[in-house]
Amino acid sequence: MPKYLLPLLLLTALLSGCASLSRPQPEVQLADIQPTDKATLFEQEFEVTLRISNPDRQPLSAQGLRFSVSLDGDSFARGTTSQPFSIPALGNDTVKVLLHTSLSGWLKQLGKLAGGKTALTYQIDGTLFGVGALGDMPFRSKGDWQLPGP
Repeated sequence: MPKYLLPLLLLTALLSGCASLSRPQPEVQLADIQPTDKATLFEQEFEVTLRISNPDRQPLSAQGLRFSVSLDGDSFARGTTSQPFSIPALGNDTVKVLLHTSLSGWLKQLGKLAGGKTALTYQIDGTLFGVGALGDMPFRSKGDWQLPGP
């Protein structure tokens, strides 16, 4: 056996093992937003329900998450939780998280709503923490938030 063949086989095995560590990103959507009783002039707090879908054939367990929400391209709010959760393989579940907004974030959105918009485009950027051997897993999702009609 040529002396370069064994290292080449080891490198191939190592690279194929690393490829199996990558997983599809979870899909995260806004499912519900409810105001809490904690609001001041400068900051508002909401309880947000996120629907997390796991497109992988392996269950997804995380030790927490951090995320930010943009509405129509403008930064709007941030949320975080250290509550562990698990999403079944090829399934979905909801996670409740506290979300904090600022007065300036609300004023930007109120200006847009005054123009008669009926929907806002949102983007969620975040990180799942402590996802097994993978460590932290980033995610990004987009969607439309339909506003209640008159």
